[in-house]
Amino acid sequence: MLYGDVVDRLLFILALSFVPGCSNYPGPGDFNVGATRQEVLESFGAPSSRQTFTKQDGAIWGPIEDFWMQVPLKSTVEVWSYEVKGGVVELYFVDESERVQGKGFAPEGVDY
Repeated sequence: MLYGDVVDRLLFILALSFVPGCSNYPGPGDFNVGATRQEVLESFGAPSSRQTFTKQDGAIWGPIEDFWMQVPLKSTVEVWSYEVKGGVVELYFVDESERVQGKGFAPEGVDY
């Protein structure tokens, strides 16, 4: 990213902070499957949490439920979580992939 791009992005964020009703949190739709790790970090910063799971036999509950069926048995899934408007987005990286391979959303107040 060029210096000018960084300054422009910071000025844009600063301007948004003065608009009534704007939140500092991105929306769930702002995250894209296929984005690289670097693109995610540049756009949203470090995740609020990171977890790693190895797929075993059996089901899993939570935002990852729908994506879990696509994960091969014994694969490792790294989960990056971000607080967003209305909940938490999870990004899934399978077997140390460089790109987001799936995402899930947990609405605010929902416990799994």
